[in-house]
Amino acid sequence: MMADTRATRRATGQPAGPVPGTADGQAPGTADGQEPRTGAGQDARPVTGQDADPAPLPAGGPAVEPAVGLDVGLDVVIATRDRPPPKLAACLDALGRQTFRRFGVILVDDAGRDPLARRLSSFRALLPGLPVRVTRNEESIGPGASRNRGVALSAAPYILFIDDDCVSRPELLARHHAALDRATGPVVSLGPILAPPGRRMPPWTHWDADRLGREYDRLGRGESTPAWTHCYTGNLAVRRADFRAVGGFDERLARQEDVELGFRLSRLGCRFAFDPAAVVWHDSDRSLRTWTRIPARSAQFDVLIDRFVPDARRLPSIREDLLRRHWLLRLARRLCGPPAARRCAVTGAIGAGCLLHAVHADRPSLAAFSLVWDLEYTHALAEATAAAPGTPPVPRGR
Repeated sequence: MMADTRATRRATGQPAGPVPGTADGQAPGTADGQEPRTGAGQDARPVTGQDADPAPLPAGGPAVEPAVGLDVGLDVVIATRDRPPPKLAACLDALGRQTFRRFGVILVDDAGRDPLARRLSSFRALLPGLPVRVTRNEESIGPGASRNRGVALSAAPYILFIDDDCVSRPELLARHHAALDRATGPVVSLGPILAPPGRRMPPWTHWDADRLGREYDRLGRGESTPAWTHCYTGNLAVRRADFRAVGGFDERLARQEDVELGFRLSRLGCRFAFDPAAVVWHDSDRSLRTWTRIPARSAQFDVLIDRFVPDARRLPSIREDLLRRHWLLRLARRLCGPPAARRCAVTGAIGAGCLLHAVHADRPSLAAFSLVWDLEYTHALAEATAAAPGTPPVPRGR
């Protein structure tokens, strides 16, 4: 039986902890293809009663050799748990090559099997001359709560969140720091999370990267406006004072807590600035089994966000988007309504998508995985909204 965690105790009346929480929908800091234990990556249980606003940020526990009195202009906060050492080392090595040098790194080990403090000397070798702090949660408390704890250990004016499997370009910190430093009002600095150039990814992670890449292209060309819905902790910088003013991440959410934070920052008055040159590379090694579970979990957490912050109008905007999807997707929803039909369509689309990808027929392969995502997401959304009294039905097509 799973141990209870602080994340699952926070919601009123029930234990609690939802577009992907990270750019690719994975619970941040959880190794790809790995079943989450408690906290990071787990689904929140149903919440009843009057849901509380996010609690004040925790004071945080003791860090390993905290940096004191250093001129740090920005802290990079990374929540991690059981990430393979080469992936985490690549993330830290890229930070060690940054052109901006007045920064520190705060690693929050969310009760990983191998305590990170044992590798502190190797981390410092990758980040020479820079303050590196490691703190450990004795039990897993989830990605949002772990990042809250990391911010609580910081005294820097600015915070950058990246994921533990992201590799940053050398100018990443300089560009985020400049965007925050020159702003005259509250601002959130956003940058793209891209697939490494030249890397042939599995078809399901290729679908994730393609979807994000096309949205970043629209943002870069000015065809789309940066907004709270673009807030992903794989690459997001914010003023620490603004982060604390909104209460940090909502620890009841184990997924999409970054998007929900973005809404509360927008409500605070923050402007969202997108810099196409502030790039991190994300080389996801997520398994197909893990990927196929993400649409349903995303739908469930979209419903939770709509309940926690109804003025975000999360579900109404999702319904409008579903009605704008390609007519073939809307038709497929209608034809694949029965469970057996949906399962057959999903299985067939996955097989076809993999075969098409293998022969480099990328466009139809991406279309096949779009069908998988749409069918699984809309089915789970219909189930989740049916369980929430007063929630309108999910559109299945025109």
